[in-house]
Amino acid sequence: MMSSQALEKFNKIYNNSYKMVLQYVVSNCCNMEDIQDIVQNIYLAVLKRIDQNKWHEEGLDYVMGITKNKVKDYYRFRYQKKLRELDQEVLGEIPDYVDIPKLIIREEQIKEVWNFLQKKKVVIFKIFYLYYYLGLSLKEIAEVLNLSVANTKNYLYRTIKELAQILD
Repeated sequence: MMSSQALEKFNKIYNNSYKMVLQYVVSNCCNMEDIQDIVQNIYLAVLKRIDQNKWHEEGLDYVMGITKNKVKDYYRFRYQKKLRELDQEVLGEIPDYVDIPKLIIREEQIKEVWNFLQKKKVVIFKIFYLYYYLGLSLKEIAEVLNLSVANTKNYLYRTIKELAQILD
């Protein structure tokens, strides 16, 4: 169990570095689904280092070094792991309470939205991910992506309007 001092140190590091880490990961991520996993791995590495008393007041540069390495590592090992997980998932049983027709329809709509977003500019894809998946505000997204709030809002709402027409 972590000491309260170690937990305080982690929280301080997290609060001081989160925006920069997220900005780097979003900017360098080739698959938007991976962002949350990568960020989690980064902060787990920081936490582990603090817990082992190996953190000696390293600053933001050190956290960014961990960030860069974790992005590289994640993509190096991700695809092998995903294939194994997919095999296990496919072989598992579907519970009785799952409404398969509704699940299929919902899955198709999600795929349709996902495919539509992948055809748009990368910035639009990132805005949707940050807004809907990570729950960031338009102002936070604008800061992370170095856009104005107005541009961020326009990208989001125009794309929502296009999606509404496509999905009816």
